[in-house]
Amino acid sequence: MAKRQGVTERSAAAPRDAERNAPSEDARAGARSQPESAKTLGTVVETVRRVVRSDTASVVAFSLAERTITWKALSGFCAPAAETGGEIVMPLRGVVAEHVATAESLLVLEGVGVSDEYPASEFPLHSAEGVRTIALAPLRARGETVGALLVGFRSARKFTGEERRTLEGLAEMAALALDNARLLETVGAAKRIWEQTFDAIPDGVIVHDAEMTVTRANAAAAEMLGLDAPSQAVGLSCADAFARLFGERAAAYHMTMRAGAASSFEVQAEDGRRHLVAVAPLEAVEGEGGWSVITWSDVTQLSEMQEQLARSRRLATVGQLAAGVGHEINNPLAVITTCAEATLRDIRSDEKAAGAAVGRKWNFYLEEIVRQALRCKLITRGLLDLARQRRARREPCDLNAVAAHLVQLFEPRTSAREGAGAISFNLDLDEAVGEIATDEGLVRQILDNLLTNAADALGSDGGAITVRTETRGERVSVEVCDTGAGIAPETLARVFEPFFTTKEAGKGSGLGLAVATTLAEALGGSLAAESKLGAGSRFRLWLPRRAPEGMRDEG
Repeated sequence: MAKRQGVTERSAAAPRDAERNAPSEDARAGARSQPESAKTLGTVVETVRRVVRSDTASVVAFSLAERTITWKALSGFCAPAAETGGEIVMPLRGVVAEHVATAESLLVLEGVGVSDEYPASEFPLHSAEGVRTIALAPLRARGETVGALLVGFRSARKFTGEERRTLEGLAEMAALALDNARLLETVGAAKRIWEQTFDAIPDGVIVHDAEMTVTRANAAAAEMLGLDAPSQAVGLSCADAFARLFGERAAAYHMTMRAGAASSFEVQAEDGRRHLVAVAPLEAVEGEGGWSVITWSDVTQLSEMQEQLARSRRLATVGQLAAGVGHEINNPLAVITTCAEATLRDIRSDEKAAGAAVGRKWNFYLEEIVRQALRCKLITRGLLDLARQRRARREPCDLNAVAAHLVQLFEPRTSAREGAGAISFNLDLDEAVGEIATDEGLVRQILDNLLTNAADALGSDGGAITVRTETRGERVSVEVCDTGAGIAPETLARVFEPFFTTKEAGKGSGLGLAVATTLAEALGGSLAAESKLGAGSRFRLWLPRRAPEGMRDEG
């Protein structure tokens, strides 16, 4: 009677079990979002459970290296993961667990959760379901055990030879499905890593096909193209992408090259920034050639640093020359000047000699000797300024007051120039600049040079000079702009070189801007030039608002 009662209770519980094990709407939605490999394993365990008429069925994967057991698919369990399609990962611990993980043939475990041999702690999911007997079939693929098929019964169960063979056959099917799932997971993980790596590259990267159409782009490329997502770049032509990045002219020029050819070149965008572009052809994709990967990186700062380094090296070379011969040249120049001036005085003090000097132009020759000797001394002084490692002072300096004072001094100087047009001066001072910590004397010397060059650039036609101050974050700038004829690009690239000058012979040594650059660097700043033919020139002195680290007061 008790046995019959148990059967009756069991039968009454069956509908509740069925209702309990029926997937909810959320479970069905989760199943629809599962990858194909998980769906396949789910189908396998459902099939196994139906064929052998078990209470539960599951497929697990073992990892002896990580000492974990992962439940890949479950049927007949109440666990939330079984409903949502998620995986359950548990630690692989205990002698029984290790024995199960290394089994090579079908095992039947009886008394699960109630016997000392198979304690509930090592079978938590099955014990929670009231499973007392588990048939475990190892799943082997490519010569190794990759997991197990677990078939659970809530009552004791004896397996016939036919049932064992059936389970082993089902295990082969499950092993194939699990191995395929593992391969798909490996490929999927590799794909995710590749995509994350692709998007993590800070340079722009696009892939184009034989028709020069973008097929893939990374996140940096999308951002540079002004797009919200990399997928929006797909379908653009390379010419359109180049036009967005560097302008229409750059696209028209560089997109005429042969598709698929390896190349590397530098492009200057319309905003002035420089980019290094590299084109690398791909091997034939889908039987077609002409596919390539195009990468580009912003090298503006690197180019500026390289140019600055090149200038510094040139200045260092000139400095070594000046340090070696500057003083030695000044000594004979001083003797020449003294002798010429003494001879000139003697001639002027003697009437007979003075008369002869007028006829033979001795006065002119001697005066010219003095003028040229003094000019040579100015050049050597510039060389010595270039060579000296001057240590800048760090004192409060009102930059606006310095700029205004220099303009006030220059106005009468420019109005007195012979054969030169009128020059008007404009001041545009940023009141937010305030006081900065710098060497006022060096700043005055730099700006004096820039104002002199600006006045010379206006020549006989005259024009306007604007002096502008501005604050930008932790830096301030002083601009000296003129409305002259401008500087050609090939000349602009050399204006900071020592001895390079566009002035007439005898009117410039070519050291002014080179010395100004050296002084700017001593202040912890820099000097930059911008110019266009027919649109004037702008020279900008950058200075730190606060004294840079390492700048110390002179003692």
